[in-house]
Amino acid sequence: MAVLVALGAGALASFAASALSVSVLGRRAVLDVPNHRSSHTTATVRGAGIGLGVGTLVALAIAHSSFNDPELAGLVVAGVGFGVIGLVDDLTGALSAAARLALQVIVATGVVVVISQEATYTVLVTSLVGLVAAVWIVAFVNAFNFMDGINGISCAQAIAAGVAFSLIAWHGHDVALLAGSLALVAGSIGFVPFNFPRARAFLGDVGSYFAGAWLAVLVIVGLHESIPPEAMIAPVALYLADTGVTLTGRLVRHEPWSEPHRDHAYQRLVDLGWSHTRTTLVVFVTVAVCSLLGSVSVFGSTQLRIGADCAALAVIASYLLLPSIAKSRSGTGTRRADLL
Repeated sequence: MAVLVALGAGALASFAASALSVSVLGRRAVLDVPNHRSSHTTATVRGAGIGLGVGTLVALAIAHSSFNDPELAGLVVAGVGFGVIGLVDDLTGALSAAARLALQVIVATGVVVVISQEATYTVLVTSLVGLVAAVWIVAFVNAFNFMDGINGISCAQAIAAGVAFSLIAWHGHDVALLAGSLALVAGSIGFVPFNFPRARAFLGDVGSYFAGAWLAVLVIVGLHESIPPEAMIAPVALYLADTGVTLTGRLVRHEPWSEPHRDHAYQRLVDLGWSHTRTTLVVFVTVAVCSLLGSVSVFGSTQLRIGADCAALAVIASYLLLPSIAKSRSGTGTRRADLL
């Protein structure tokens, strides 16, 4: 019952905070103006993802009232810290890429310090693990932000992954992971009506940084609780794969990786005429299937686990190849998509 109360209260808080944010940011003309990278055609309020963050924190506070747990404290530090960086950039646009990266590294380091309070490893091992964890957080936050380009896509990722993590946590009686996962689901559900199927507002950097950091730390929490790696990585594998392949391709072609582009698989699908709704649903289903296959590592035998891992890799590869397949079948060049 407490879980349902937390989920409902978080979703309502997210919806209310998102509505207020849309109103305030709209009056302040905090808008995302379309450019050559954009998949939208009209100026749209950005930064309303602050509502997602508020709803997530409300749900977490109800689901797990004690923040003395280092893992929960790390979640809060990550979400709020990265969210503030994103909010400043949404409101001012004054942060350079170098400044954003420096601030992200500082916050990620703080998160690692908080989570490592009860570490029992040697100083050397703790430092090395902490370094990997900090790099992971910064990398995934930016991957999440890169992927947040069409209506509903990032809420689809957050909800599918959050549900997957919560089911795994429920099975393993991991209270911290369960509370953190469901909190993100609640926050995302409350924001969805403003962003999907038509977008009245965008998450902005505040929302994408918050959600990306929250998911990144959830992965760390799960691994720290000895949950199999596949179960924690599979739900976020699509975002990692799409970003990794896209940036690698740009580097190979000697193209500036940090400049705006439309090379992600989901962007290429939209350019082929797929609607935002259709593309987002494909992403949601792909994440859900990968999450299901990743969960086999928790429940299945070694043989089943290997088979599920191979199947998950095949699903991701199919998603990455989908734009090429769709283009060959349509026999048409690229065109701007409708926004349904």
